[in-house]
Amino acid sequence: MTRDDHKVEFVARQIREYQQGKRVNFDLPMHLYGTPFQIKVWNELCHIPFGETISYQTLATRVGNPNASRAVGAANGNNPVSLIIPCHRVIGSDGSLTGYEGGIPIKEKLLAFEKQNAG
Repeated sequence: MTRDDHKVEFVARQIREYQQGKRVNFDLPMHLYGTPFQIKVWNELCHIPFGETISYQTLATRVGNPNASRAVGAANGNNPVSLIIPCHRVIGSDGSLTGYEGGIPIKEKLLAFEKQNAG
């Protein structure tokens, strides 16, 4: 595979815009590889608004299986592009920050940043 500098810059620009608080959704073409359930979860994550959170239970309900909160958590953990597909916006039913591949301190910072910059 060869590097396409135009595509790299396109992605980098969107990440910079996010970091500057100017972008709340990513508009990147993606070809995700995972199980049908994982892809369903990842697609639903993209519908969680910038600056908001939902519980694993709510996400499980949204993907059609209210008893699958653990499976939703596992799908979140396998998210290949965790900033672009915002799995950091999923929290415990009690409001606790749990389960983020980048670590809870990063999840906390991302959520605080989004809350501060949500318009």
